[in-house]
Amino acid sequence: MKHTLTRTLTLVLAILLCLPLVACGASADTKETTASDAAQQEVTLDKELKIDIMVLSGTTGVGIAPLMNDVKNGNAALNYNIEVASSADLINPGLIQGEVEIAALPTNVASVLYNKTGGKIMVAAVNTKGVLYLLENGETVKSFADLKGKTVYLPGQGSNPEYIFRYLAEKNGLEIGKDVTVDYTYGSPDELATAITTGLVSLAVLPEPKVTAIKSQNAAVRSALDFTAEWNRVSDGELVQGCIVVQKSFAEEHPAELAQFLKDYEASIQFVNTNIEEASTMIEAAGIIPKAPLAKKALPACNICFISGEEMKASLVSFYQVLFGMAPASVGGALPDDGIYYLP
Repeated sequence: MKHTLTRTLTLVLAILLCLPLVACGASADTKETTASDAAQQEVTLDKELKIDIMVLSGTTGVGIAPLMNDVKNGNAALNYNIEVASSADLINPGLIQGEVEIAALPTNVASVLYNKTGGKIMVAAVNTKGVLYLLENGETVKSFADLKGKTVYLPGQGSNPEYIFRYLAEKNGLEIGKDVTVDYTYGSPDELATAITTGLVSLAVLPEPKVTAIKSQNAAVRSALDFTAEWNRVSDGELVQGCIVVQKSFAEEHPAELAQFLKDYEASIQFVNTNIEEASTMIEAAGIIPKAPLAKKALPACNICFISGEEMKASLVSFYQVLFGMAPASVGGALPDDGIYYLP
């Protein structure tokens, strides 16, 4: 009887000792479930929010074509309103006035806008590396040294092509105005493209996809110098020419929607880089490059990419330092501080 009572008490004690463990396990499960529910609530997207986006025609805008196709077919994750413009001057006012939330622009323009608006415009990603080439209607230029005594035509003043050419010329020991003459007669890339295609000029600095278009129209025109390769030869940093900017207020008020856009945009760029033929049709339909065959031929040389976070910051810090050293006005009069970089 005594032994039976002892065994019974032992069993009851064991059961009582286990109860807190079960309770604790239930509590942990409840906490985990609650945390999971909270996380899901945090990433709830406002699908009614209209997000106005503007991109440049040409290389800076090509990466968004598949996303535009999704919008057209009603398959986009958010309410994107995407427009294509022919120049940054048509995009900048909307950004300054707060009417455009997101835009694709040249990297130096992003810095100018950051300084001009007192930090209201941020860079969220780099979307284009080097796309500039020195075209020659002839066979005389094999290196920068061969430009001595020659005239090079640039598509207008105060833009990335001018600053990049000046930097590379100086790094190769050429003094602008003394060793090589720079001519801005043709104020736009289109005008300069026509001039070299028709033989009015012999040397011109132009970007893709115009480079491909020109060479397809005039077989005598060739890519004499690849500025990306030349940049890599004389600089420790990367040549980064295009980026995605965002209103600081939008980034602060709608971080989940911005994160979704960047995810969608990165997927769009990946599609372009891996499905060139199909993407080319979308690029033509979006009005970013006039013809699909041209887009298909030019895309491999367009260097479109998606770089965000600290890697984006590192590449732009180096590039902005170069531009500032060439001409402070090229980045808006002052080097942008860390506030320009969107680092979620």
